[in-house]
Amino acid sequence: MKITLSPIASTHTTTVSVDGLTITIDGTPIDLSVIPEGGYAEPEDDSPFIGNVTRDEVTVLYHYDSQKALPDQSKDWADYTFDVTSGPVPCPIQWRS
Repeated sequence: MKITLSPIASTHTTTVSVDGLTITIDGTPIDLSVIPEGGYAEPEDDSPFIGNVTRDEVTVLYHYDSQKALPDQSKDWADYTFDVTSGPVPCPIQWRS
């Protein structure tokens, strides 16, 4: 699954993991198998997703603890895009030492 994390400075850091067609965001599993092959779903207002969601690709609102992060984060979307079929999605944030 192609996952793009859309970073937002916050007071906590989002956790994201994948297990097949289930993506878990901050402990809440979301089953993407309900989306038909080749189809998409539109996220609701309180959803952790941005834009259309498919079985193969999602963009996730990714909150990160700005108090613990370096002030200058990458502006390159490639640094926030991952292909994950199983396990945790890597954290792209550069942290203070």
